[in-house]
Amino acid sequence: MAEAVLFSLATNILNSLAAEVAKPGGSFASQKIQLLCSAKDELQSLERTIQSIQAVLLDAEKQQWHNHQVKLWLKRLKDVLYDVQDLFDDVATENLRRKVASGNKTWKEVRLFFSKSNQLAHRLKVANKIQELRKTLDGIEKDKMFHLERHLIEETMAIGRGKKPEFSAPDEQIIGREEDKENVKRLLFDPSSSETVSFVSIVGKGGLGKTALARLVFHDREVEKHFDLKMWVCVSDVFDVKFIIKEILRSAKVECQGQDHENKPIEELQSLLRETLARKKYLLVLDDMWNEVRLKWLELGDWLKGGVRGSKILITTRSHKVAKVTDEKSAIYDLQGLPRDESWDLFREAAFGDRRASVDQRLEEMGKDIVRKCAGVPLAIRTVGSLLYGKKEDGWLRFKVKELPEIQEIDALDNGIMQVLKFSYDHLPSYLKDCFAYCSLFPKDCIYNKETMIQLWMAQGFIKSLNGEDNLEEIADNYLSDLLYRSFFDAETVRDDGEVLTFKMHDLMHDLARKVAGGECKIVDFKKEETYGGIRHFA
Repeated sequence: MAEAVLFSLATNILNSLAAEVAKPGGSFASQKIQLLCSAKDELQSLERTIQSIQAVLLDAEKQQWHNHQVKLWLKRLKDVLYDVQDLFDDVATENLRRKVASGNKTWKEVRLFFSKSNQLAHRLKVANKIQELRKTLDGIEKDKMFHLERHLIEETMAIGRGKKPEFSAPDEQIIGREEDKENVKRLLFDPSSSETVSFVSIVGKGGLGKTALARLVFHDREVEKHFDLKMWVCVSDVFDVKFIIKEILRSAKVECQGQDHENKPIEELQSLLRETLARKKYLLVLDDMWNEVRLKWLELGDWLKGGVRGSKILITTRSHKVAKVTDEKSAIYDLQGLPRDESWDLFREAAFGDRRASVDQRLEEMGKDIVRKCAGVPLAIRTVGSLLYGKKEDGWLRFKVKELPEIQEIDALDNGIMQVLKFSYDHLPSYLKDCFAYCSLFPKDCIYNKETMIQLWMAQGFIKSLNGEDNLEEIADNYLSDLLYRSFFDAETVRDDGEVLTFKMHDLMHDLARKVAGGECKIVDFKKEETYGGIRHFA
């Protein structure tokens, strides 16, 4: 959001300026600004400067990741644009305060407005602030020396998809993993291990679909019948034994009498875990493991030995070292990229809306070039494919000539995947960037309630009506559908009619959201001594 907010912030300010400048009589708020500081010329100058800056913002947002000068320029711009917005907020707040104080009678408002004690104070404050901000912005505008490209504002509009898309349940969205599912099931059903609990690890680079494959296995009917108890925990970056035990108990739907899991000491939780697993053949999925420290794992592993023979722990991880830390004899399933045909099917579904769609030969050639660069990584294929949804042939040709060379081919060492995702993010409309980056405030593997998120976006001012009459909730719902379609979000709970109720973010998408949010969005730990300058949203 450090970058995402700038274009929409500039747009909001321009809309406010246009409203103030266009009406000589105007609202009382606009008269107030102009009467207090004779500011019409200043406001028009401010408007022109912001328009000039806005024209190159889209290119600056892309360049800042490899150009330190551009990054510093954007930071200066962000600070002063927030000051401009704060000035408008202050004037609007003062206007509202006066209305309340005067009983909303116009003559009282005017009398209060023109009283000497108020007139001089506001004249100095508002006039000086506008002049100061205009001069600062003029200086920033003159510093556009980075050969930034001008972009038309229309380029930021969302792709028109016509009818709102319907989404399917997560397991129905997976293409080309049936053989992998059967292979993992065989490892889970293998009775040869002499251990009470044995391990199976799905290992592969980010975006390959390790979690999706584990989910397919977890919900398989034969797996349901084979195990007495199934549990799923997302571990992610921080390996916290108490947290993991609490999540295992929650997944097993174990209730604590008189106390919730949060307030239980770890000794009681460990005892409860032992009781829960006793005399059961269980399956525990530990998703997105990163811990490479053997001693940390042993703190948890000792408490997972209470099941009966045949119990399995299924781990998803990007690292073979993580798999070996849990158990030297862990069965490892190396997940590969999708085969060529399945990759093309997935791309057709993202770019044309149907994996069986017949495609013009020239578009097919370009599409297969893109698929080759994505190296069978489903997340990359979906996100890049969705960029081209609804585009005509000239749009594809422009993409091939100008954009495709920028995409780095993903290699066996996981290089390139984040660059592909960032490339897709750069092509989002600015208002979708705001909504996406805001979700970095929530932990990885968080299940977001759609209605709650819509209300949060509205409260933050991310949802705007172009004509002032559109229903904001419907606009926000369309924003969310667009982000789902572009694979920035994944549908989690879906009604029979295709309506999404809850959604998640892929862990790589969450990493991307944190990267682009920068210091704007931050999870704050007030127990730590840190500086929190520049934060606009925190949790």
